[in-house]
Amino acid sequence: MHPISLLQGALVTALKSDAALVAIIGADGVFDAAPTGRAAPYVVIARHDVIQRDGDGAPGQEHRLLLHCWGDQPSRRRALDMAERVVAVAGDLVAAGIVVTHREHVRTETVIDRDTGQARAAVVLRFLSEA
Repeated sequence: MHPISLLQGALVTALKSDAALVAIIGADGVFDAAPTGRAAPYVVIARHDVIQRDGDGAPGQEHRLLLHCWGDQPSRRRALDMAERVVAVAGDLVAAGIVVTHREHVRTETVIDRDTGQARAAVVLRFLSEA
């Protein structure tokens, strides 16, 4: 299985299992592709890039993920509460099939969306993994 599928699947599962995040977005509020017709709040993995970073005899990857945390109000507070949970869950992430050797929160950006009037937090995470 591809390292993107392994890491992303583990992250989605971990986010769906986080009680504090589920309390904000509901049990069906985490997606690995943008939902259609789903009202906020929800979290979606908007982008996942991988770069091969092979070491001495061990294949490795650098993953960069962009997650969008869509709030259901014009205040950034709800979106930032979701972003905080995403970062916490990512900090403890374990993925079957690969070894996660590094977990890093790179940045969080917020915006009030002009079309919907609702807040969104964009969270960038970086992981290093080995087979």
